[in-house]
Formats: sequence, structure tokens, C-alpha cells
Amino acid sequence: MYAAMADMAALTEDKAYLEAMDKLWHDIIDTKLYIIGGIGASGGHEGFGGHYELPNLRAYNETCAAIANVFWNYRLFLTHGDAKYIDVLERSLYNNVLSGLSLDGNEFFYSNRLESRGHEVRSEWFGTSCCPSNVSRFIPDVPGYIYAQNETDIYVNLFISSATDFSVGGQPVMVEQTSQLPWSGKVDFKVRPEKATDFSLRIRIPGWAGERPVPSDLYAFDRPLKAQTEIRVNGEKVPYQTEKGYAVIQRKWSPDDRVQVNFPFEVRVITAHPDIKENQEKFALQAGPMVYCIEGFDIPNGQTNHIKVDKSQNFELFYEKDLLRGVLTIHGEAGFLSENSSGTIENTPITFKAVPYFAWANRGGSEMEVWLPYTENAATP
Repeated sequence: MYAAMADMAALTEDKAYLEAMDKLWHDIIDTKLYIIGGIGASGGHEGFGGHYELPNLRAYNETCAAIANVFWNYRLFLTHGDAKYIDVLERSLYNNVLSGLSLDGNEFFYSNRLESRGHEVRSEWFGTSCCPSNVSRFIPDVPGYIYAQNETDIYVNLFISSATDFSVGGQPVMVEQTSQLPWSGKVDFKVRPEKATDFSLRIRIPGWAGERPVPSDLYAFDRPLKAQTEIRVNGEKVPYQTEKGYAVIQRKWSPDDRVQVNFPFEVRVITAHPDIKENQEKFALQAGPMVYCIEGFDIPNGQTNHIKVDKSQNFELFYEKDLLRGVLTIHGEAGFLSENSSGTIENTPITFKAVPYFAWANRGGSEMEVWLPYTENAATP
């Protein structure tokens, strides 16, 4: 319904629709969006909860709703030309939408929790089969979200290897993208106008490559980046201005011009708004566009809900080609908390690795946590 309202707003330029869209969007992004880009906290009425009502263990986050969130935010981007909508789209796409589909492509999640006691497994089908059919029609549409254009500009929204033909000012232009995302921040473009053509290439600077995980104060990065996005044209570093979240490179493009983008790719520690009660004194991990979780398979005792993790430590990234079809993992240290017979809390040092959220539950049932306690007060011995 929101997507259709956004279409009506764009087609009719009706200010009432536009104002309604902006109010609805802010209400969700400011108070009701999960860190995985999911929406709809409650399964009872298949809808939103109240402000900051974002439970983890009983989260609903229907796969269909995540797909609808992509539909809606893309239409809002087309209306306003602002990268913040693509930031939300990307978060939902790479995390909640992909979680709804197994790595084999034949099992599905209807809802997508942020915490599990090991009972959740994907199903081959559902009596109400909206999620499998929605996924199967959505995945082939993903190429259509990578780029956009108007009369004078080409927008790069998603960083997915691809080749696309445009017509800018009546001139044919081909853009070829080679991306190492989501496991590295390096992206190369070949810009190939049929003849020298003047236009702007607008490259989105993602929120995860800056200082805002989402375009509100609902979540925040715990520490600043060590580096900034670097852009080179034909090997030479170029300064750039940002407009509505896009780095604007305006020039007369020649055949075989090359653009190299190097996004800062670091482990990001994310904290939640204090009014999200379940996430107080907890944090989440992200690298690039991917949110991470800890599964029981990847800690010594399999019980993820009894650990405490120091969020100030230096987490390490490793690419594991034989794990979950090849994923980048985050490694760190934690303490396993247990209460002994005298009532004293014992903290046993352990190591862990976190896997991308979308890939969880592909090794069978297991405990799982996205939000990790960093104090004993928030942990469960």
C-alpha cells in the first residue's frame, strides 16, 4: 500500500500524498526499523508495534515485509533522489530479504528473528505461501535497483558487478561495474560513452561507509571510521562534493575512462537507541552492508545467550571460502558467564566468530544472537 501511495505521490505530485509518505517513513525509520532492515515487530496482527518496540526473540520481520520495504524505499528514492532511501533498501535487501531464503534456494523463513534458542529452521513451503513466491519474483528484479538516471546524471545505488547501457543526452553510454562487495570495499567502473559526453556520475556513499548506520538516531556507530571513501578517476585521486548522499563526479567522459572507489571496510560496532529496552547495554556487529550474528556452532559450548563481549576490542575479519558457500567472518573474544553453587558469577574466556545474519540457520538448528551484551547486567548467566 505504501509503495502504491508513493507511486500516486510521484504521478500526481499531490502534496498530501508526499506529506503522508514522509511522515510514515520517518515514523518507521526513527522508531520501528530493525537493524537488519526488517519491519513489523508483531506476528499477532502482522504489523508494527509501538515506538521503539523491537523485540529480538519474538521478532516477526516477515520476509514479505522486507521486500515491500525495498519496493517502497526505491520509489521514495525515485521521488526525492536521496541516498538515504537506498541505505534503508540496501540494509533490508542484504540482511532481512536474504535471510528469508536458504543458501540452497529451496527453504524459506516466513519471519526473521534476531535471537533464537535453536528451534528455528527454514521450511520448504507454507500454507500461506506469500514469502516463497515473493522471493522468487523479487530476486530477478534486483538488477533494476543497481542504477538509476535522469536527463543529465547516472546514479550508482548498489555495488554489484554488472554492465548496463544508458542514453545520456541522446548519447549511448555503457557502465561496467566490478565489485568486491559485500566482502571488500573495492569497486571499479568502466565508463564507456560512444563518444566524449558531459554528464555526472553520482556514486552513493553508503551509511556504513560514513557515520550513520540508518538515517535517524535509532542506531549509532560506537566509534568513528579510521579511513574515508577514496575515489580515483584514471588512477588519479579526485576531490568530490556530496549531494543527498552521492559523490558527484562531473566531467566530460571519454571512452574507457575508469573510476576506482575504495570504501572504508571495517568492523562497525552499533548501539541502539536507549528507548529500545531489549538492546540496552548491548551492541551489534556490521561489516560493509552485512549485519552479523553469533551462532552456537561457532562458540565452544553452543549457548550464545550466556556470553558477554567487550565491544571495545579489536575485532578481526577473515574470509572463509569453505564456510556457508564463502563468507567473511568476524572473530573476537568473549566471556561465558555461569553461576556456581555459591551464587558467584564465573566468567570463562572463550573465542567466537560471527557470521553474516543472512546465512544463519543453514547448518541446522542453533542458538543465535544479533545483539550482544557488553555488561554483566545485560547478560544472562
